[in-house]
Amino acid sequence: MREPRRHRALTIPFGSAGYVALYEIVSPSMTVVLAVRHQREEDYH
Repeated sequence: MREPRRHRALTIPFGSAGYVALYEIVSPSMTVVLAVRHQREEDYH
């Protein structure tokens, strides 16, 4: 039975704030970036 996919967040520092990338590891050789937002934004668009 396959494990359900999990979304993960990566914080990318940039200046005084940064960005947050939401991603999913699909397989050992593939990662999919689902969204990127500025840290000061409330939600992904």
